[in-house]
Amino acid sequence: MAGYIRQSSISNGDIVTATVFNNEYDALAAAFSNSSGHKHDGTAAEGPVIALIGDAGLSTPLNKIQIDTTNDEIGFYVDVAASSVEQFKVLDGGIVPIITNDIDLGTSSLQFKDAFFDGTVTLDGLVIGSATSITDVDIDLNAVSASDDTVASAKAIKTYVDAQVTASDLDFSGNAGGSQSIDLDSQSLTLTGGTGIDTTGSAQTMTFAIDNTVATLTDTQTLSAKTLTSPVLDTSISGTAFLDEDNMSSNSATKLASQQSIKAYVDSTVTAQDLDFQGDTGGALNIDLDSETLTLAGGTGIDTAGAGNGVTFSINNTVATLTDSQTLSAKTLTSAVLNDTISGTSIKDEDNMSSNSASHLATQQSIKAYVDTQVATVPVGDITSVIAGDALTGGGISGAVTLDVATDNSSIEINSDALRVKALGITNAMLASSIDSIKIANGNVSNTEFQYLDGVTSAIQTQLNTKASAGFAVAMAIAL
Repeated sequence: MAGYIRQSSISNGDIVTATVFNNEYDALAAAFSNSSGHKHDGTAAEGPVIALIGDAGLSTPLNKIQIDTTNDEIGFYVDVAASSVEQFKVLDGGIVPIITNDIDLGTSSLQFKDAFFDGTVTLDGLVIGSATSITDVDIDLNAVSASDDTVASAKAIKTYVDAQVTASDLDFSGNAGGSQSIDLDSQSLTLTGGTGIDTTGSAQTMTFAIDNTVATLTDTQTLSAKTLTSPVLDTSISGTAFLDEDNMSSNSATKLASQQSIKAYVDSTVTAQDLDFQGDTGGALNIDLDSETLTLAGGTGIDTAGAGNGVTFSINNTVATLTDSQTLSAKTLTSAVLNDTISGTSIKDEDNMSSNSASHLATQQSIKAYVDTQVATVPVGDITSVIAGDALTGGGISGAVTLDVATDNSSIEINSDALRVKALGITNAMLASSIDSIKIANGNVSNTEFQYLDGVTSAIQTQLNTKASAGFAVAMAIAL
């Protein structure tokens, strides 16, 4: 096996030391290193190619990836109700589900970011944002119902709009000249100032302003060659110059219209007018200026507020700004730079961490690989500490630990790695009390019998022999 070299040979009866086991373990650990160990690529000494990846510890995995060499496919299986069910397979030119209309790509909460296709995408329906599902593309807008859930093609929109614009005119009339019209498809309406009126166009706004030949209410001016007939100033208008005519048919250049007649005429004119508009989605729309109201509503991230004659559009608190402190959720940052230093290029996948960089972030995989390598070199055992007990010295919690016998070097000593009584022996002072008879010889002589020895002045055997000889002589004398 690649990466493994046998360290020693062991026979029956050999003494196996910790060093032999450690060396063999280190060699086995090196053989499984992700950088220098065997690769299971089918080449010599590298082990067979792995054709099945599945649940750890199961001989028959339920969740698995299986290589089908016969059909040149890779199958992906998932545990479904305690059965291994193939979900999809990868083959030449395709990723194919096993059952049609069964496998989802992402979820409502876990979505893919961008999709890129070079070819045709066939869909049964399309939902954009929170809109109604789009089931088809409409190429004819002339017969559209309120319940249609199709999207109009650009060609259909252009055809319909062009037709409507071509057929639409803007009708108007001035103080003179009678009724006029503008073909919205081919003509332009020119707004020109007449006597005393200047016009200025900017963007989508035309501004009408009186010039300095016209008197104003607040400016100090001098009227020259003017005739005022029965005027009423600062109260109400009166006199022959007043005309109440709702249809303004007189079209008089010398009469003032009443408020009522102006309102009636304007209302009748506005009733016939529509405002056409179109947003990013929703197609062409219009507002009846006489009976309907145009609502300016904010969409996602936009709030609207009306005040006076204006509508203000503002982003709300769901939108990230440049300066506010906010938390982003489920976002993918492309080419992001953190604290002016850490960027996408600052991530390093280096299992041995040999660069020792202070400006790069390590991947989870490289951290695990480095820690696993270092941990593998640490000796493993159940003893966490060695503590010296009574009559012992030494001990420790790491490394090589030694325990020594606490000898007094007076009666007890260590000689040639052996513990023994010294030549001077054990003195009476070293004994707590007398030694019991049972601890001497075999214990057949009692403590009382040992007391009989008290007062003996010479060898007991010699005294016994002398007494025996004297007794024998007396006995013989008696006998004779």
